[in-house]
Amino acid sequence: MDEGKSETHPGARPPAPLYLANTPAQERWGIQSWLERTAWQALEGTSFGVPADVAPPNAVLHEDPLLRKVYLIDVALFIGAEKTSYLATSAMMRSAPDELTQMQLGTQVLDECRHYEVFCKRVADLGVTPEKRSALVAQYTTPALRRFYDLILEQADRNDFYAASIAQNLIMEGMAYPIYRYEIRYWSRFDPGLSQIIRGAFADESSHVRFGEVANEINLQRVGVEERNRLNKLLGDFHLLMTDVFEEVIGRYVGLYQECANQYKALVGDIEIFPGRALGTLTEEDQIRTLKAEIQQGHHSRIQRLGLS
Repeated sequence: MDEGKSETHPGARPPAPLYLANTPAQERWGIQSWLERTAWQALEGTSFGVPADVAPPNAVLHEDPLLRKVYLIDVALFIGAEKTSYLATSAMMRSAPDELTQMQLGTQVLDECRHYEVFCKRVADLGVTPEKRSALVAQYTTPALRRFYDLILEQADRNDFYAASIAQNLIMEGMAYPIYRYEIRYWSRFDPGLSQIIRGAFADESSHVRFGEVANEINLQRVGVEERNRLNKLLGDFHLLMTDVFEEVIGRYVGLYQECANQYKALVGDIEIFPGRALGTLTEEDQIRTLKAEIQQGHHSRIQRLGLS
C-alpha cells in the first residue's frame, strides 16, 4: 500500500477530514451540528420558540390573580437561571481545552441567550416591563438560589473549566430535567405556548448535559486522584446547595401550583403530571416528594456514570 494512503473497501464513504484540531467528535458537536439539530429543525417555523399553530394562553391566565402570580414566579425563576447560564457558559469559553469545546460552548451561549430572550418576551406579552421583570427575578431568587448561582459563576471566573462544566452542564442543567418535564405538562392547558418554549429549552439542555458528560468523562480518565478528590468535594458542596434550593424554591411554591390546579381541575386535573399519575389526584406533599426523588435520582445517575461519588 502506498505511503500516506489508507485502504478502503469498494464503495465505502471516506471519513470526513478533521477541520478542527484534535476533535474526532466534530460530527456530533459544534456549530454545523447545532444548525442541523436546532436552527433548522427544532426551531424551524417558530417565533420566540412558539410554533404558529399553537393556541393562545387560556383566558383564566389574565383573569385569575393567583394563577397570574404563579405564572410570573415560574417564568422569573427561568429567567434568573438562564441569565446565570449564559454568563457562566460565555466565561467558560476562555478556559475550554480545545477548539471543538469552544465551538460547542458558543452554541450553548446562544441557546441560553435565546432561552433568556423568549422567557422575557413571554412576560412582556403579559404587560410586564423590563424593570418589573428584573424586580420579579430579584424577588424570587432566594438566598440558597443566589449562592448556587454564585458558586457556578465562581468556577467559570476562575477559569476552572471542568469544575465549571460539572457545575453548569451537569448539576444545574441536570437538575432542570424533572422540573422542565413537570412545567411542560403543568402549563399545557393554561398556556400551550409556554409549554412549547420550555420544551424547546429542554431539548437544548439535554444536549448541553450530554456534552458535559462527554467532556468530563474524557478528563476524568486522565487525571489523578487529587483532581478527582477536588471535583468530588465540589460535587458535595453543590449537592448540599441543590437540596437547599429545592427546599427554598420548589418546596415553597408547589403549594401555589397545587392550589391553582385544584381550582381548575376540570381544565388540568387529568394531566399526567408524573408517569401514571394525574395532577388532580396528587397532594402538595406527593408532588414535592416525587420531584425531589426524580432530581436526586437523576443527579446520582449522572455522577455515577462519570465514576464520581
